[in-house]
Amino acid sequence: MLPTPVKTEIWRELMETLSVRVKAPIICEQAVFGKLPFFQELRNRTNDTPYSTVPGVRYADVEIDGGKIIAGPFRTDETHSFDEELADARQKLPVWKEEYAELIEISVKQAAMAGRSEALLRESLSRAKLLLEFSQSITHVQNVDKALYTSVQFLASKFKLSNVFIYAYNKKARNFDVSETGAAVEQRVIAQVKGTKSSCTIQNVQSDFLLDGIKDRDKLPKCIVGFPLTLSRELIGYAIVTSEQSPQLDSVSEVLYELVAVLSRLSQFEKVQESAVTDALTGLNNRAELAKKIDLLVGELSAKNAPISLAMLDVDNFKNFNDTKGHPEGDRILRSIAEIIKNITPKGALCCRYGGEEFMMVLPNYSQNDAKEVAERLRGEVEKNCELTISIGLITCMNSSVSRETLIREADRALYRAKHLGKNKVIAFLIVDKNLGVLDA
Repeated sequence: MLPTPVKTEIWRELMETLSVRVKAPIICEQAVFGKLPFFQELRNRTNDTPYSTVPGVRYADVEIDGGKIIAGPFRTDETHSFDEELADARQKLPVWKEEYAELIEISVKQAAMAGRSEALLRESLSRAKLLLEFSQSITHVQNVDKALYTSVQFLASKFKLSNVFIYAYNKKARNFDVSETGAAVEQRVIAQVKGTKSSCTIQNVQSDFLLDGIKDRDKLPKCIVGFPLTLSRELIGYAIVTSEQSPQLDSVSEVLYELVAVLSRLSQFEKVQESAVTDALTGLNNRAELAKKIDLLVGELSAKNAPISLAMLDVDNFKNFNDTKGHPEGDRILRSIAEIIKNITPKGALCCRYGGEEFMMVLPNYSQNDAKEVAERLRGEVEKNCELTISIGLITCMNSSVSRETLIREADRALYRAKHLGKNKVIAFLIVDKNLGVLDA
């Protein structure tokens, strides 16, 4: 394998210049700079060690990066034993000069330094180009899910991978589903990555001992590599890539390193967004967020003359409980009731912590009877599972013709009635149309 500097353009230019100066080729394995003389062509065909110095001919060699650089052949004044054809060819070789030894060594070492610098620069430019391309593909992504999906597609396409699976922040993405065998292999690699927090490379899936006991591996791509995704030394996820040939590990790692930074920012952004719309104690939507959603729902439902129901919930005797048991116990009660509300809230419905010990539930497309059934089930679950009970005021507008403010006001009025009538009750009001007023159920 050629040393890295030999593969660079600056090396080629410097060695060709040196070749012209000493009138002999510069050779490194199969790479030849300058023209091989006929003498060397003959030796290459007839000698097992064609670049060895013998009486009458000399070569200069310099070691760089584990490779040998050879300059020559040169003719010397020593008596030789070449046959007639080689002897004639030898006469046309340049004469060896003692100053060539130092010249060749210095020139080769300087060219090696320049070549390494060029290779490093080229590698840096290639890495920068790769990361710019990845950055451009992910720059408009605004959440972790989309970032994972985009990264999976980018890696698979850029490096011609058979499959890519990425897991981070409890979310995941892959470009192709895997078979039962493929999933078993992935799990072995994932376990290794999680256990060591380091990469796991399997060059031959069919024979690697780590996968012993998994059948039908011959049907899978040959290589699989697991990469840890770490942030501040903490494992936040992992990536699994498979391919028929060994992937470009350094380049894939560069992309994944950049992805971790992107995921960290997006995760923080999602947390900020969530905290802006979520009640910290209960995890339910907060009052402001639900208000926006109700306005949108009322607009959509009124256009279709569809019903909407809104329930206001209040924890009975909460102030006395809080004062007696203490705020930590009060918080525990609120979290417990919030969890019940989450579980009872039907699909498509909305719920929030309205403030203090009050909660709200919005039921789009629910008639009064259907909404009351949900409210009674909720009241019963709280009574059965909590130390305190709840009272519920319910308002239903049959054609969603009233505003959010009206719905909340009438639900609050119904809640006041439930409290007045002894608590732990559901009181429901009905609005057929905004022009017809409110009917007690």
